[in-house]
Amino acid sequence: MQMNYRCPGCGNTMEFSPSEQKMYCVYCGSKHTVEELNAMLGRTGLYEGVGNIGTPTFSAEPPTQESIYAEAQARQQMQAERAHATIQMKILHCNACGAELAVNGVESSSFCIYCGQATVVMDRVEDYLQPDYLIPFRITREQAEAMIRSRLSQGSYIPEEIKNFKVDKLRGIYIPFWLYDMYYGDDQCWKYTVKRGKSSVTRYAERRADCQFKRMTLDASKNLNDDSSQRLEPYNMNELQAFDPAYLSGFYSDRFDMGTADLDGLAFRRAKELFDDNVKSTVRHSDPKLVNCSPEHHIMKREYALLPVWFLTFRYEGMPYTIMVNGQTGKMVGAVPFVKKKAYFTFAALAALFCVIFVLAGAFLTPLVMKHADDGRVIGAYFGAIGLGIWGTWTGAIKRYKAMMVSIGLTSSKTTSRFVRERAGD
Repeated sequence: MQMNYRCPGCGNTMEFSPSEQKMYCVYCGSKHTVEELNAMLGRTGLYEGVGNIGTPTFSAEPPTQESIYAEAQARQQMQAERAHATIQMKILHCNACGAELAVNGVESSSFCIYCGQATVVMDRVEDYLQPDYLIPFRITREQAEAMIRSRLSQGSYIPEEIKNFKVDKLRGIYIPFWLYDMYYGDDQCWKYTVKRGKSSVTRYAERRADCQFKRMTLDASKNLNDDSSQRLEPYNMNELQAFDPAYLSGFYSDRFDMGTADLDGLAFRRAKELFDDNVKSTVRHSDPKLVNCSPEHHIMKREYALLPVWFLTFRYEGMPYTIMVNGQTGKMVGAVPFVKKKAYFTFAALAALFCVIFVLAGAFLTPLVMKHADDGRVIGAYFGAIGLGIWGTWTGAIKRYKAMMVSIGLTSSKTTSRFVRERAGD
């Protein structure tokens, strides 16, 4: 089953406008909120609330034992079905032109490749497949492209061909996420070493902490790289809206193809990583090691949400590149190739400049230091400072280079490019 949201004025398809935060008719220009449109189309209350299965109802009569049991059974059934779910490719017919529309196994909303009409696949947003929440797009298509062009135009080592790139695809896609509420606590022992003259002393720090993670996000799509989706965070969860399929009109959207059973273990590992990093920061030492722990965790709630992302793809020297923009906050993820000769020349010039500075500083300071040649501590501190400066410069440059190469790898990922490309008609 498919649904198109028709304009009450002219009967043409309406789409959700990020700039207006309303449903917008591209033909006559009329605008209505989602609530107004549902009321006009006689759908008042159809998608109200969070989740249709097991949603509590209120009446003058107290609930019976049978109704309470049925509601509990329905909730258990929904959780079991959300743990695992698979849907195959589906063939629909466009309501406007009658053309066949092939949607892949996870698409919940798409477009007709012939007439461009926006379509929502209703049986993929109903029952256990219906998201609990959604954050609507706030960044428009034009804003996303302008942000990317502005960022690329400022790069000193970015090839001119990329600065003036031609957009291959720019698509707004709602990505499925599981939101986890989780308790996590741990007793930990950290070990670190303290210098005492020529020797070192081992110290231990014990920590006990408890915390509750609220709506920790986990990407529920197999085809989107987890590193990429995490870099898009954070989202402002205060803007979560109770799901209504009207928000999908005019955008692509996917339903989850990784159930909660697939992600519970990952949720624990991510909670542990975040927890350990925070506890580690309380140990006043540069490099403490965790030597003992006994974590406790409990998943309190799992919720299903769609979060907005713009994907822009282009080609450079035959390779596809994809840059992502958080459709709510505008945060950008991705890096592009750089002109290596220009970058290496600049790096060599800076290295030479630092060498000159060190030589001049040495020529000036060495005579002063040699006056204290009998004091080994002064000599050691002097040459130690020089060595530390050189080491810090090189390690910092190497760290930035590695981070940049990781970002370039994510941007040029064929899997990500295919994720964007494999929509109806591509």
